[in-house]
Amino acid sequence: MKKNKFLFLLIITLSSCKSIPDFDYSKLTKTDTIYKLDLSNRSLRKQPNLSEFTIIDLNLSNNKISDFKESFLPKGIQKLNLSNNKIKKFNCRKRIIQNINLSSNKLTTVQMSLYEEIKADTLNVANNKNLETQYWAFPKFYKTLINYTVTTKN
Repeated sequence: MKKNKFLFLLIITLSSCKSIPDFDYSKLTKTDTIYKLDLSNRSLRKQPNLSEFTIIDLNLSNNKISDFKESFLPKGIQKLNLSNNKIKKFNCRKRIIQNINLSSNKLTTVQMSLYEEIKADTLNVANNKNLETQYWAFPKFYKTLINYTVTTKN
């Protein structure tokens, strides 16, 4: 029980940090599970490498991230918010993430694995005016696609 209280306090402390360098990853162990990690509004230019940690809900919104790296995602990720960044290409072929928010980026392509069964909930690609769908096979396993008003360029 004490371990759970420690993690809860760690999340509160982390959400009040002014920048990511203030957070010391060495205080976490690879066996800890973080249920929600909010790194939004921190002017991050690079996606942090969280691949050694287990994080269920990760919020990286309202930063300046331009390159998405699937290999930097944490284990156990179910909800990912990358809205309001500068991401141009989203390539996530090795994982199924239940909820992904990619709204208000600079997306031109989205590449994801296709599965026959419905396993995920929501993919939000709203407000990505340059997102081309001509060669984009929509991931059929998402129950909801938010704002599918993307244009096909010829």
